[in-house]
Amino acid sequence: MKKCIIFGVDGLMMPLLKKFAAEGILPNIDKMFKKGSATELLPYVSAWGDVNWVSFLTGQCPGNTWIGQGREHVNQNMHNLLSLMKDNGTRAALVNFIGSISTDAPHFQFVPYWGSVEPSPYELCPAMIHTTIDIEQTDKKKPKQQKLGWPPVAALAFHEKGAWRKIVSQNGQYQLQLSDHCGESIILSICPEGSKLRIYAGETAVDLIMGQWSQWLPIQINESTGKVRFFLGKFDSQNSHVEILQSQVMRLEGISNDAKLEKVLLEQFGPFISKWSSKVALNEQYRISALQEAEDQSLWLADSALFLTQNCGFSLWATVHRLIDESQHTCLGQYDPASPFFKTETAEEYGNIIRECYKVLDRIMGRILEDMDKDTVLILASDHGGVPNSYMCDIYRYLERNDLVKLRSDGSVILEESKVFLKDERGGLEIYINLQGRESQGMVSPEDFETVRESVLHLLGNWHVKENGQIRNAVSMALKKEDAMGIGYWGQYAGDIIFAYNTGFVWGVSLGGEDICPVALPGANHGPQKPTATTNMSSNYGVFLAYGDGIREGYYRERRTIGSRSMVDPAATIAEIFGIKQSSLDGSTMTDFFQK
Repeated sequence: MKKCIIFGVDGLMMPLLKKFAAEGILPNIDKMFKKGSATELLPYVSAWGDVNWVSFLTGQCPGNTWIGQGREHVNQNMHNLLSLMKDNGTRAALVNFIGSISTDAPHFQFVPYWGSVEPSPYELCPAMIHTTIDIEQTDKKKPKQQKLGWPPVAALAFHEKGAWRKIVSQNGQYQLQLSDHCGESIILSICPEGSKLRIYAGETAVDLIMGQWSQWLPIQINESTGKVRFFLGKFDSQNSHVEILQSQVMRLEGISNDAKLEKVLLEQFGPFISKWSSKVALNEQYRISALQEAEDQSLWLADSALFLTQNCGFSLWATVHRLIDESQHTCLGQYDPASPFFKTETAEEYGNIIRECYKVLDRIMGRILEDMDKDTVLILASDHGGVPNSYMCDIYRYLERNDLVKLRSDGSVILEESKVFLKDERGGLEIYINLQGRESQGMVSPEDFETVRESVLHLLGNWHVKENGQIRNAVSMALKKEDAMGIGYWGQYAGDIIFAYNTGFVWGVSLGGEDICPVALPGANHGPQKPTATTNMSSNYGVFLAYGDGIREGYYRERRTIGSRSMVDPAATIAEIFGIKQSSLDGSTMTDFFQK
């Protein structure tokens, strides 16, 4: 049976992958380059994960297959890859993959990625850092001058980490509280035993050792069960000071669409976490704990890929891993010389954080390569890359200043007084005319529709900053819906105008009320910028690296000379591997990747 393992990596970019492989620190990925085939993939607008992973796996452009962030589309209606696999008697296992794809039986879905700020339904307790110090002292965050990301009212949930909670200390004993999302909680006792601490949940206990993650401890809150573990960060018995990182607690049931198989995976490989407790950043004091958690999660994923494809009859296994994307968001802005925050004397410190994350990925590829069978194709892929931020753009503030939008004091849109608006779930690069008869609070008459649209296009074309006396346009392209078909946008869900920001321009909100200004802090982004954004070090293009049965050896398709591949081409290629007819897919088979 032909099999494909797709190890998806959020934000993985080809320039750094090739750079680090050439340095000799990625021996397993270097083997894949030498014995397999590779190329870059052109993302869709917006160049963020949800829309591009959906397109990647379904084989259809976002105009057909993507409704919006976290909004599930039915495969059978669209005859996409998963639908074709079902008709062909071929099964897919999506493990911590994007949840915007329908995975009804016989396909298997395990803990779909939760990208909303609302609590995940699969999570019992969020990760925490517990400390005996007053919480006010631990929370060193100052109000941000700018809030980058889309939607403008919420940061990306995955990158928000490091919440603190107080440990109660009394007579040399400590108490730690775990709470679920309904407000219910339990108290765990922490007892010093020599140089160690022991933490109890009822009669069950685990030992805490400095700088290490503990064994898993079973807990129950109301009628829900889970397992938690702890990382001892600080223990000063003389001053009664303790800091303990607590892992995310996932539910032990109801986290997949197959209860029996879900139980087998949890018994075989232990609890699964979708998110770690601390950020991967240079100045994050518990960065090592995050790297350990991310590697443990990676190993869980790798082992489940081998198990499900070799023992459970699944032909396709896919995941999305997010360690590299996080490190590039926090470090690329000080590592890439194109960033306004680049400093030669500190650049390598930030680069080494990114390297550590790429090395984790390489070890996981080694784990899969070692045990995959001869009928398997291993695909290392990404949805996009990233480039450093230079300027922040607040589209709503810009539209308000030009009398097209009316905003409340909190920045939200007063729809009944606005001629245009954007939808949070659509990625911040689609503008809708507030048309009478179509929108619930429409105020633009059909006769004025085109006039308003032309006004918006004119404004987008003239939005700019001056850099060293030269004009830099904020927007790289802006298309009417009917003209956006060439970039994959059509259908009832697409906006009336599709646009993308220029290289280095990022969406956000400024406390100062500017509609465009330099970014206040270093960072890197991908979603708002044109899919082709590049610097000498980094790139917004995604990655496709295939190795294994039937794959051509040592081939690299150079986009600059023979063109890039699209995000929908991998699905057509996988269909070809499985021998599935694919007339309903939008992509083209990557025939140059196969052995002659």
